[in-house]
Amino acid sequence: MLELLQIKNLALIENLDIAFGPGLNVLSGETGAGKSIIIKAVNLLLGTRATAEVIRQGTEEANVSALFLRDSRDAVPPGPDFSGDPQVLLRRSIQGAGKSRAWINGQVAGLNQLAQQTRTLISISNQHEYQTLLNPNQHLSFLDRFAGLEDLRRQVTDGYEELVGQVRLLERLREEARQRNELLDLWNFQIREIRQAQLKPGEEQDLRRRKEVMRQAGKIWEKIHQAQEILDGSDQSLSNLLGRVKELIRSVAVIDPTLETSRQALDSLGAELSEIGIALRQYGQGLIFDPRTLEEVEDRLQQFQRLAGKYGPTAEAILDYAAALEGKLKELEDGSQRRSALVQAVENRRRTLFEISEDLSVRRRESARCLVRLVEEEFKELGLSGCRFEIQFTAPSSDPKTESVFAYGGRLLTPEGLEKGEFLLAPNPGEGLRPLARIASGGELSRILLVLKGLLSQGGGTETLIFDEVDAGIGGSLGEKVGRKLKQLARIHQVLCITHLPQIAAFADSHFQVLKKVKAKRTFTEIKALNEEERLLELARMLSGTSPSESTKILA
Repeated sequence: MLELLQIKNLALIENLDIAFGPGLNVLSGETGAGKSIIIKAVNLLLGTRATAEVIRQGTEEANVSALFLRDSRDAVPPGPDFSGDPQVLLRRSIQGAGKSRAWINGQVAGLNQLAQQTRTLISISNQHEYQTLLNPNQHLSFLDRFAGLEDLRRQVTDGYEELVGQVRLLERLREEARQRNELLDLWNFQIREIRQAQLKPGEEQDLRRRKEVMRQAGKIWEKIHQAQEILDGSDQSLSNLLGRVKELIRSVAVIDPTLETSRQALDSLGAELSEIGIALRQYGQGLIFDPRTLEEVEDRLQQFQRLAGKYGPTAEAILDYAAALEGKLKELEDGSQRRSALVQAVENRRRTLFEISEDLSVRRRESARCLVRLVEEEFKELGLSGCRFEIQFTAPSSDPKTESVFAYGGRLLTPEGLEKGEFLLAPNPGEGLRPLARIASGGELSRILLVLKGLLSQGGGTETLIFDEVDAGIGGSLGEKVGRKLKQLARIHQVLCITHLPQIAAFADSHFQVLKKVKAKRTFTEIKALNEEERLLELARMLSGTSPSESTKILA
């Protein structure tokens, strides 16, 4: 229950505290007095977008606070745990440039948290909700709320979204497979071409070296032969001269042992010269002058260059390219298995979704009959005794492109279920049923919404119901019947009603008058809780539309 609403510096309100009571709370006042500001304040607590224009001129910040006494039936939204608090204090401040902050029981909260908390405690019925009632797309939501089928509907919606995700993944995998299959022959050819070449890492550099050696073989042999002559080809060769030096040092090393190191170094140098000579001789013997071998090397280089032009600049890159193609072929094979598994998963999801949707559909039709009966009974109490109400179920429209995927058992799967639902109305006996948008007047809409709100609230849940302009398009005896219905609803919930009709205000448990005053050339909106005498005067004013007369006081 909303115990206290505090508003500071919001529009025409400077500082206002309203203590609401249980039962039916009525707010009345002349047009333009500022009754809509109360709705604006509550909407701010519901998380609606705010702009700097709502801040009272001459001030820097607007504040709205509401103190609720939680009922045990109230749902506790996700977020901060306030389930143990019998009281919930909500607050929102609006600063310049539309910036805002929110608190729940003194803890800073996001707007989404604030809205989730507030929606479990309060509900507003106004012209926006009347428009919602005219929208056939919202009628199933009304029915599902009445029947307590929201969890089952959520399962359908979640299952449908999962099915859509699976179908999109399957379509993507199939498209990828189609594109890859178009390249399958090319990939196999490229793999064969590379593997048959039997490339080895670093082979290109070795081929180029061998080619150059064979082209310069004569020159190389000549230089190697000259080097061999210098090393060991005559009496004055390096080997002979080194041998003489070694004998000279050996002869004196016996005299001075410190020369032994030099002698050993000369022995090592002799051994190295010997190894060099052997290596040069073997190299010269291995030199190839055969033109046929040179041709084979050049052919192999040309083969490599052809492959390099297609697949990569080096043997390593070419081999990596072949390995990547083989990986793609493996992916095709694995993708086929994955697609097969996904096809089965899609089929299982379609079947499960159909079963849940069919269960929802059966329950909807059973609940629809109950809702129709209850609504028509309520209509009789609100002066609509000849009015017929019906809920029409139709198959949702299908898209030929997706019908084969989202159809099951001859029914189309949708996020809302297997059907669309629309409220139909025949206001007068003998008239056919027609959609609300084509036939319902403002007064009829007000009463239909009041009836639906009453039926939806019987299961508990939202504690405080606010009705704004519930008296639109009605008056006289109908106003009295609406007042009685609000009074009946107020036995279960706290009801706040903004009205111009004295026939409704007469049923109030608490009556508040909204006044607009001018002080020091500034306009203020004030709200005053009326005592019995003041209430009679306000009812008389509402009856006359001007200052109350003696006759209107008597009527009040």
